[in-house]
Amino acid sequence: MLRIFFSLLLSLPVSLIASEEKISVVKAPPLTLLDPTTVDKFVNELPIPVEIRPKSSAPLKLPARPTQVWMGLRDKEGKRLMTKAWGFEYAGRIHSPGPTIRAREGQPVFVHWANELPGPHLFPVDRSIHLADVKDPKAVPMVIHLHGGHTEWKSDGNPLAWYTRNYHETGPLFEKKIYEYDNSQDATTIWYHDHTLGMTRLNVYAGLFGFYLVGDENEDRLIQEKLLPTEERTLVAAITDSLFSSDGQLYFPGWRDQPPSPVSHEAVKANWPNPSHLDEFFGNFMLVNGMAWPKVNVTPHVYRLRLLNASDTRTLILRTDEGTPFVQVGSDGGFLDLPVQLNELVLAPAERADVLVDFSGYEGHKLTLRNFGPDIPFKGFVKASNPKSSIPLVYNPDGKRVLSDGRGGTTPATDPDTTGQVLQFHIASAPAKASPDKQKAAVKDMIGDLKLTLNTPLRPPLNRLSQANYTRQLATYRLDDPYGRNLLMLGPVKEGSLFFEDPTTEIIQHNAVEIWEIYNPTVSAHPIHIHLVEFQVLDRQPFKGKLIPKPQKLMHTDKVFQGARLEVTSLQGKPLPPQPEESGPKDTVIALPGQVTRVIARFDREGLYVWHCHLLSHEDYDMMRPFKVLAPKPENNH
Repeated sequence: MLRIFFSLLLSLPVSLIASEEKISVVKAPPLTLLDPTTVDKFVNELPIPVEIRPKSSAPLKLPARPTQVWMGLRDKEGKRLMTKAWGFEYAGRIHSPGPTIRAREGQPVFVHWANELPGPHLFPVDRSIHLADVKDPKAVPMVIHLHGGHTEWKSDGNPLAWYTRNYHETGPLFEKKIYEYDNSQDATTIWYHDHTLGMTRLNVYAGLFGFYLVGDENEDRLIQEKLLPTEERTLVAAITDSLFSSDGQLYFPGWRDQPPSPVSHEAVKANWPNPSHLDEFFGNFMLVNGMAWPKVNVTPHVYRLRLLNASDTRTLILRTDEGTPFVQVGSDGGFLDLPVQLNELVLAPAERADVLVDFSGYEGHKLTLRNFGPDIPFKGFVKASNPKSSIPLVYNPDGKRVLSDGRGGTTPATDPDTTGQVLQFHIASAPAKASPDKQKAAVKDMIGDLKLTLNTPLRPPLNRLSQANYTRQLATYRLDDPYGRNLLMLGPVKEGSLFFEDPTTEIIQHNAVEIWEIYNPTVSAHPIHIHLVEFQVLDRQPFKGKLIPKPQKLMHTDKVFQGARLEVTSLQGKPLPPQPEESGPKDTVIALPGQVTRVIARFDREGLYVWHCHLLSHEDYDMMRPFKVLAPKPENNH
């Protein structure tokens, strides 16, 4: 009977005839996965999300609703396979991923993220983990977080502020229906996505995310002075990886006896809950803006690419054919002080990069954006032979970086025929009157047809925080839960591993400047995201330590397992400075294994916020912790 029930929930065609005497079952054929090598690549156009430019204080209503979209898949006869997904309705159409919202610094935007999802969920929901506590098992809770937004806490999308359709049920921290974003920040590429407790990985995978671009006068000036491309030569690209069943439906592993991911091979074991959470997700289809392996037509000029890694677990290492360099001009929190030229771009989940690519000189050619990231959780790079190297992500003597397996060896990069390809640029022929090569020769240091050089300031110098009111020592933990599954956690070094629901340990004075030292004794890198703030990466430093076991109860149950706390025994060598592309304001930082990563930030808004790993499967179980910023102290008038 359990198999019948599970099959029904997966929407498989099962016939069940029951009577008092007997139950007759007709088994459905086993679910099979779509082979990515059968899909034509770089033949479908890159979808460009519709843009919304709010002009007034009237709330923008964006209902989340189910839809069917074409993601570039076809059956054996060549007919389009439509895929069930979730998206946001705007102007009479449901968009998945959602529309791009264009805001302006200092001009508030109000959004009503209405939940109109009928349920049940598209994917298996594990109710053994800490989850939005809905009474109706078919109800789908959601709550939207503006990732990178400098947002008051009641509009921040706290995981406990979830709500179901028509607000029939709400979470314990639900406060308001209409969110306010005051956009009190510089021009930057940020994004919105679902943040429901224990279900973020599922709701984001279903399509509940989109871009949110903040503009300001400085960005306007850079465009007007031809230091940046115009909007016509700007592309947004959200990169994700997915699995599909043979009928073209998004597939998320979690049921026993159903296929594991062919990439990670992680499957639900017999002693695990069914369905069960899995601690990583890797797909074998690469999507950009919801389309599998698209192409985009460009002209032989410099283009601005606003890139987002919206994947669950996959860290991207992006390069272009023929070694065409990226010139990075911005990261999570806005523009860098100066442009940085890169041969490859490392993007962990949730990180963004604002980069320029010069297509002049490639008239009539095709350039492919390729991924060299691993098909396992990112563990950093093998260290260079020079032990005095000051760069934590370093090049080997042959000029190419080699992926680490976290244990001193190496691991292969991704499959070059599938997840090793992302997007293809089709460059038009140059107009007869122009000669980009001659133009470039005239001013050697200029980037393509722009007036920008690598020495051109992009913004007033960032206000570097140098002194802190307090330093916190925090750590990541990889443990085994009572079922034998991987359980990822956070906690202070002193207290050790803590669940999200444990009492808040990070209580911060209003407007305090704090240094957070994030120790990572695990073998994998964790992209750590801190809500509310834009921090500055100070340095990284290898350390040695040991884990001290501590008995711990599993969340709200009586099950006991071995938690841990970290005992740091020594720091190794000198602190390693951040990479040049990490020099700007950030909200997500890669905490490398075996290193302590230090960031500094000012916490200038009171309220209840969270910090967490942004590998979504880690965040959901249970690598997230709350922090509280206290209200301002009353002024003393005496």
